[in-house]
Amino acid sequence: MRKIIFIISLTSLVTFFKSANSDLVWNPVDGWQYHGDLSKTFIGDPKEFEHIRSLMNIARDSYEKGKYRKAIKMYRRVWERYPGSIFAPEALYQTALSEHDRNSYRRAFNALTTIILGYPDYEKYNTVVRMQFSIATDLYEGERARYFWGLLPGFKGYDRAITQYETMVANAPFSEYAPMALMKAAELHIKLEDDIYALDSLDRLINNYPESMLAGDAYLMLAQTFSRLVDGPYYDQGATREAINYFEDFLILFPEHPNIKEGEDGLAEMKSVEAQSQMLKGDFYFYKWKDMRAAKVFYNEAITTAPESPEAELAKEKLALIDARMKEVVEIIKDSLIPTSDDEGVVDPTKF
Repeated sequence: MRKIIFIISLTSLVTFFKSANSDLVWNPVDGWQYHGDLSKTFIGDPKEFEHIRSLMNIARDSYEKGKYRKAIKMYRRVWERYPGSIFAPEALYQTALSEHDRNSYRRAFNALTTIILGYPDYEKYNTVVRMQFSIATDLYEGERARYFWGLLPGFKGYDRAITQYETMVANAPFSEYAPMALMKAAELHIKLEDDIYALDSLDRLINNYPESMLAGDAYLMLAQTFSRLVDGPYYDQGATREAINYFEDFLILFPEHPNIKEGEDGLAEMKSVEAQSQMLKGDFYFYKWKDMRAAKVFYNEAITTAPESPEAELAKEKLALIDARMKEVVEIIKDSLIPTSDDEGVVDPTKF
């Protein structure tokens, strides 16, 4: 019920907040003071206004004394009971600060999310998004949640950090932190060996934020992630071809990238794997089925894929061997009596 009232109150006030120029300031002498052009009518009942300000002052005083639980309790009373008050978004922001200082990262992040969704015109909006990114990054770097019973540290929250990064991207997709959040999420997925999820995060980064300064890193990480999915030349080469494509895109689009050597080495390695796969197919047709025509197709593919590789040199040797054998077959045919009136008697020199 409280959530419904909260949403209705915000809906009726959203137009107003777009034009209002509010400014809440705190100082240790006078407490919270309001400076702005809002009318007395909007502020409402002066007694209620002073009551809310009194709660805010008690909360801030408690915070300054390190009494975070009491501060949070007072701030919560403000934004839950008076969601339409000009103090509400500030109370949420101060709640987040208090929760963060007591290492309750989840609750701090959730308070900031309430601001983003409910008070998009809050004057500290960019600060709120930046703080969310900071909280998620604390978890990314291995920071632990608040201690259990004041003794045992909480667990590392890599999964929670990923969730928070994704929440940022969903709620603030046009902020400068959105592509950074996707990159951090991808890095954590890789750390947790969830390469498929990392691919998704990186793909969204390069498609939704192609002008981001992280786009080059994302292309390289995409290629490297696909390369980790390659099982070798004996298996399906779908991941190999994806890796090759992203390595090539990286080298073309970001020729001045500081990690260009990694891209070149990665591309050469993946092309070598693809060439090995073509060689295996060629050997299958050459030795197993004696089909030299099909074998030549795959040996030529190996050369085209990686012309400077050892596989290409081996493919050239195999092609020379095939040409020699086909020449021998032709000579044998010439010296034999070959029926010419019946197609069933004709020998195919490409099969030996």
